[in-house]
Amino acid sequence: MLFKATAQKKIFFLLLVLKVLLFIQVFQHDKMATFLLLLAILYSFFALFLRYEFEIEKDTLAYRTYILKLKVYEKTVKPKDIKKIVFKRLSWKAKLAVVQVEKGWNMRITLFSPPNVFKELETFAHEYDVDIQKTADY
Repeated sequence: MLFKATAQKKIFFLLLVLKVLLFIQVFQHDKMATFLLLLAILYSFFALFLRYEFEIEKDTLAYRTYILKLKVYEKTVKPKDIKKIVFKRLSWKAKLAVVQVEKGWNMRITLFSPPNVFKELETFAHEYDVDIQKTADY
């Protein structure tokens, strides 16, 4: 099953930091301010078109990141490559699942739609006997 998400708030926090740096630099150097302004504009432009896909297939988990229609990142793991899946609470409203893998970066699954992604992931883990850890507040 395919699950989709769009850009998250963390991206816009970095944009805020870039704007603060731009404000500081504008009083010191014109070339540096121009570069930072260009970087902030490009970053905000690409952040608007950032989207994520998480797919639970028959015997694999696939995580992809796109800017517009260009795939910029893809990771596919088999059940034997997964150490464990940790289910926890991101905030009072949002849940989070972290798929910890043997090699490479972990997959962070949150804010995907439809919201049954966590049930499907838990079913996948039980089917392939992958360790599951749930925090108390999950």
